[in-house]
Parts: sequence; structure tokens; C-alpha cells
Amino acid sequence: MLSLLHKDFPSSQDELAQALDKALRRFVHKEGSIVDVRARVFPYLDEIVMNLDGARFDSPPPIVSPAVNQTLPALEAALVTLGGRNVSIRGLPLNLRVEARDVVLHKGTDTNGDAMLVLHKARDGQLAILVGQLELEKAIAQIGAQEADRHGIALEQVRLAIRARGPRSLAVDLHVQARKFLLRARIDISGQVDIGESFATKIFLKCKSDGAIGSLACNALNPIFERLNEKRFSFASLPLGEIQVRDVRLAVANTVELTADFGS
Repeated sequence: MLSLLHKDFPSSQDELAQALDKALRRFVHKEGSIVDVRARVFPYLDEIVMNLDGARFDSPPPIVSPAVNQTLPALEAALVTLGGRNVSIRGLPLNLRVEARDVVLHKGTDTNGDAMLVLHKARDGQLAILVGQLELEKAIAQIGAQEADRHGIALEQVRLAIRARGPRSLAVDLHVQARKFLLRARIDISGQVDIGESFATKIFLKCKSDGAIGSLACNALNPIFERLNEKRFSFASLPLGEIQVRDVRLAVANTVELTADFGS
């Protein structure tokens, strides 16, 4: 669902492109245009293209309330694509790609009376998110260094290793060398991510260390990890209208890749 920030629903391909571009810029920072709509006979669209190359997301997208009334058919698109290379999510660089075919979009009205665009059906599609292990390591080091500096701690080394345990499981090992004055400590964080048959995701994280600095760090981190370990997230619970997730896969090499197949 996406609020279009306008009372009237777009009545042409140019109006649709402008409305989508404006709506996305509420939480996307990017130079140049984002949306291109190609159509010979509106509202039957050949393609909706969203280009997020070099885009920056500094905050989570705004929460959009469900439509206040029943939604109605509005648009059909043979192909909807969303792609982004070197996208930054709060400092984490990644690549993403979404393709959906034979898409049906509904229109509705949000609580402010603005027009909404609602994804209703898609014959099939795929989502892929790729992040490099080295880039992820650098992002963790940068975020960790900022937090450690508040406590007068210097991070001397951060090493990340992610390996596949199966098509829906991966293991994570993070080793941190920290120093405060003349005291040094090694902090080891181990983790595991498992996606079950119903696409429910479980996370396990644990911190261990020796020495005063490491113990302080783990004493602060482990309660946070325990709360995360108790949470469950299911891809099947995403509000996607009649669209269902059909498969989810994880692959690890120099990059970590999450791929999800979906369709109505």
C-alpha cells in the first residue's frame, strides 16, 4: 500500500509517474527521477519501472494505514520492476531487485482522504536482496565504533564471517578486538538465521568474552539478543493482498543473497 498524497487518483501515465515519484521521496533520497510509466492505453500499462540506483534510506518508511473503504480495480501492468544498485539503508550498502508480472493494482482512500495504490495480484515475481560480506563488515565496524566511542572504548578490529548451513539457513561469526586505555578484550558474537517451511524466520544471537571490557559489552548485548531470539517473523504474514510467498532461499559467497518467489 502506498499513499499518493493527493485527493484524486491519477488519470494518465504521466500523472501516475509523478504521484509515485512524489510518494516514494517521502523516505527515499535520490538524485534524478525514480519512476517511469510506459503505457499505450492507460490504465493498461506495459511497464512500471522504479530506479533506486544510488538511493539512500535514512529512516524507515512511514506506516500506511489500511484503506478506509473497500478498494477497487484501478490499473493493470504487464511488468513492474524495482531495481537499486548501491542502495544505502542507514549506511548499509546493498543491491536489490524486484520483478512482478501481470500485476493488478487497486485504488483506495486513506484516513486523510488521499488516494492510495494497493498491490492486489501478481501472476508471479521475484525479490532479490544482495549485500557484500565485506561491506556488511565495514558497516558493522562503523556503527560499533560510534557506539563504543561513547563509552571511551576503541574498536581495533572487526571481522565478520557468514556461511551457509543450507538453502534457508546461515551462520554468523563476528569477532571484535576492543581496547580501553591499556586493557584489551576479544568479543565473540555468534548467530544463526533459520527460515522454516512456513517461511517463519528465527534468529539466534549470543555474545561471549573474557576480561572486564568484554564482559561489560556482553552484559549489555545479551539481554537485547535474548529479546530478538524470542521474536519470529514470517514472510507469509506480509500484507500482500492475494499474493503469497512461494519460496525463500539464502545463498552465501562473497555476498549474502536473499531470494523470494511470490505470486497469486
